[in-house]
Amino acid sequence: MTIQQVLYVLEIASRSSVSQAAQKLYLSQSALSQQLRRLEEELGYPLFSRTANGLQLTPEGQLFCDQAAPVAERWAEFCKTVQKKQPTEQLRLRLGLGSRVYSNNLFPRIAEYFQSKPEIEVTFVTEAGRDMVDALHKGEVDLALDRLPMEELPDPGELCSVPLIRERQCVLLSENDPRAGYNSLTLRDLQGCTMISGLEDSAEDRSMKSTLRKNHITVKRVYRTDGIDTSMQLVRDGMGISLGPLSFADYYHVKAVPLEPETWISLHFICLQTSLKQPVIRRFRDYLTAICRAEDNN
Repeated sequence: MTIQQVLYVLEIASRSSVSQAAQKLYLSQSALSQQLRRLEEELGYPLFSRTANGLQLTPEGQLFCDQAAPVAERWAEFCKTVQKKQPTEQLRLRLGLGSRVYSNNLFPRIAEYFQSKPEIEVTFVTEAGRDMVDALHKGEVDLALDRLPMEELPDPGELCSVPLIRERQCVLLSENDPRAGYNSLTLRDLQGCTMISGLEDSAEDRSMKSTLRKNHITVKRVYRTDGIDTSMQLVRDGMGISLGPLSFADYYHVKAVPLEPETWISLHFICLQTSLKQPVIRRFRDYLTAICRAEDNN
């Protein structure tokens, strides 16, 4: 038995959930479950039982936690006493955030993370349609949470990209559009439509034009805007259609009809390989992958 395992049990007990405790501890759910299982095997009895309301302590588990609580308090006091205080260094981090961060409700978790890290001065870069990969190479952001561009990446070996959330690509329509009730649409159904896109030559605009060109689609006209909220307002008003992930439907109150054949695009954690030398970036990457994996498992 280790003190860390004892602290893990107390955290699980306080939340009645392995997945929620794992998020708080910045661990994967599987890693935390494995530690709990090893401890229970060593003790020879279960600490928790599963109920409709989540995990509940067994009588043996309750006794364990009652006796462990003062140990945890003494351990925290001990660590505080013996650890040499280091001068606080203010770290600066610039995060490029794509729209999928918001539509997948990931931003509150990101804000919560940095709220617990007062030593990090964080700047959120949220320009719609911005080429975040280009911004990384130019040193304008330190990391990005966005989809990778559809076209071939410049110097892909220089990038670290970790998929976080995988989504079905859809045609975004007004709820009053006759096609809103379709089960699916093909790219050929976009022939002669009015499209809504980002600014000329933005990452979003290049992706749209590349998709249309490869499939020999000619559109009626294109409305361009530098704001995702304006784009989705145009879609809601029936001014045109756009391409985007399924999560945009509920978040922006539009209709999302899946593309056929199936097309999947992921929200990625993206940074330069050289940036992974910075512990602050590695820890944030591990936090995001852990909570996204936990959500996917649930």
